[in-house]
Amino acid sequence: MPGSRDCVMRGLAVAFLVLFWSFALLQVTQAGSAPEHGNYASAGSDTGGHAIGSGEIAPEEEAAESGQCTRTGSAGALGFYACRLGELIFGSAQRAIVTFAALLALSTLLLWVNTRRAVNAARIAAEHIPAVERAYVFGGPTDLFLLHDQASVRLAMQNYGKTPAVIREWLVEFLAQEPRGRKPTYDASKRMVINEILEPFKLFSPPMVFRSEIAAPFYIVGYLTYEDVFRRSHTTRFCVGVARDGKAAYAGHPAWNGYD
Repeated sequence: MPGSRDCVMRGLAVAFLVLFWSFALLQVTQAGSAPEHGNYASAGSDTGGHAIGSGEIAPEEEAAESGQCTRTGSAGALGFYACRLGELIFGSAQRAIVTFAALLALSTLLLWVNTRRAVNAARIAAEHIPAVERAYVFGGPTDLFLLHDQASVRLAMQNYGKTPAVIREWLVEFLAQEPRGRKPTYDASKRMVINEILEPFKLFSPPMVFRSEIAAPFYIVGYLTYEDVFRRSHTTRFCVGVARDGKAAYAGHPAWNGYD
């Protein structure tokens, strides 16, 4: 997973920084605790406390011994600023510890921010996958046939999703009046339970025929209930009005033709 690899790389970077600054701190500590060496005679020697072979000290050596940085010409500007930066960071063991702690805190904060972003991205992707890969089943009455005062229809449905669906239940009902209200209600006695697998882009129409004694105009209402591969249940509803001449059109409140 890309997020995991990024976390590993950041962890390695933090570990490298820890080792680098630990080594720098060790060098500074050793330099501060090392005994001073010089070509000086002992107090009892005949040299009178002067350095052996002492002479005039060059300005560069004097500046180096005093711990100051010098700038000699334009070519030495870069070295001068590098020297000043080194003094600022590694001028003492305390400064090195503070610098290391600041870098470690900054890297930890950046690691936390990027890890949080990766977690949020993974969560959004996980929520988005079912909506893209699930089944979408739509259906309704088909093969309408009118003969005097009798009418008959069949039910057809198709899966427009990318994965199979399991049809669990359907219902087809005839009404003389257009249904009202925003909450669909049905006659539970006309409910039929089934267990039919509907493959993607497959059209399915059960062999049964639904008949009505209501003369046109009338209304055909019903629903399909199915499950997707993520075991989530969905319902597709339909409400169709049939005129005297056999023309059909959607009717009722949008909730009667809703789906999820």
